[in-house]
Amino acid sequence: MSQIENEKIRDANLLKKYHKSLVYDYTEYPTKGNWDQTFGSEEYKNSLKDWITRNPSKPILFYVHTPFCEQLCWFCLCSKEITQDYNKVKKYLYDYLFKEMDMLFNFLEQNNLKLNVKEIYFGGGSPTYYKNEEFEKLTDKMKKMFDFNQVGDWTVEIDPRRVDEEKLLFYKKCGVNRISFGVQDFDKKVQERINRIQPSEMLDNLLTKKIRKEYPVFNFDLLIGLPGQTTTSITNTMDKVVELKPTQLQTMMMHYKPNTRKYMINMLRDGSLPDFYDRKILYKIVDDKLIKAGYKRTGYESYALPGDPIEKSYNEKKTLYASLGSQKGEAVNFIAVGSSAHGALGDEYYSQNFYEQNLYRDKIDESKFPIYRGLKLEKNDQIRRDVVKTLRTYFEIDFQEFENKYSIDFKKYFEDSFKYLDEHSRDGLIDIDKKKLKITELGFQFSSVICHAFDDKNL
Repeated sequence: MSQIENEKIRDANLLKKYHKSLVYDYTEYPTKGNWDQTFGSEEYKNSLKDWITRNPSKPILFYVHTPFCEQLCWFCLCSKEITQDYNKVKKYLYDYLFKEMDMLFNFLEQNNLKLNVKEIYFGGGSPTYYKNEEFEKLTDKMKKMFDFNQVGDWTVEIDPRRVDEEKLLFYKKCGVNRISFGVQDFDKKVQERINRIQPSEMLDNLLTKKIRKEYPVFNFDLLIGLPGQTTTSITNTMDKVVELKPTQLQTMMMHYKPNTRKYMINMLRDGSLPDFYDRKILYKIVDDKLIKAGYKRTGYESYALPGDPIEKSYNEKKTLYASLGSQKGEAVNFIAVGSSAHGALGDEYYSQNFYEQNLYRDKIDESKFPIYRGLKLEKNDQIRRDVVKTLRTYFEIDFQEFENKYSIDFKKYFEDSFKYLDEHSRDGLIDIDKKKLKITELGFQFSSVICHAFDDKNL
């Protein structure tokens, strides 16, 4: 048997051994299932008052969630409502989102608190659903609430099917300076199976010289493991991606969760999904194509061109891995508005609004913050959060750094974790010496499983 065949068998056996149906992305730690549903409006107000009083100058990312799309994508796990009724969108914006924002900033003003907003992020759903009039009014609303002169990055998630050059230039006029395109895949058959038809020519027509000049930083989101993806199709998709040359990419694995999103079953009508071994091969093609094209890895799922802000922050060890993908880490404290939106005040507090529109609206109508759940992190949570996020982004842990930072004996503190990792070490997924734990190239695909060893909430 050849060496290549032996390696294939080894990889397949490891994938079978360590594959888990429940995989945590660890965009936050502790994971949301551990947040407290008794943490409501009053607890949220107390957390704002407590944290901002002690951290008045810490930079804030202000996140705005728009939970509407015009068409359902069958791969989607986002919190959204599919509607063709624009009056629903306007009612949400004017009667609820604006009222939530008023509640927030009135509360801050009453307590002599101000937000040092350095970044803005519009996510969804699809924020491109807003017509220019509503987008502009939302912009004007924010300008009255915090100092726009202090804002650096302002990102809008873009559905390429709903914009044109004129609309992107309008966003720029409003102050947007970073756009993130939902690409997923360029293969027509794959697009048909996920109910999202957007030919690569659509991106060709959008990314004109004028747009590239106005937006020197732009991101593509890609999904690996979609129905119909093959080694040939993913190779062609990546060739087109490299040709279009986004400055940043988020290359996420698709999670299949038909128990909570029944419509995902539609993707299986014409065949099964790529299995866990197929996904590894697909991801290897993506990685090879991007590295060969000059992109640098800036986290588990993130790539950037040399000189891009993310690449610079990664080299300076400032990058933050969060629900918005890899961020350059200038604003690691999130305050979020809109249904399902969740925020994080440093490594001390988490909070999340209700997913369901009716529950979100009911709380707003009661003049209460629409908080579904939240958490005040204990020191143990903070230490483990730091370990998990460092491994997820940089793939190694320097024991001394954590010992100095938290006044702990790292190996003693995580004694149970190291016992759990013994087998991972024997299988070559990690290297451990007296000073460091490092995820190997072989172990890269198992980084979430390795992070799981430091998770004392879900073991």
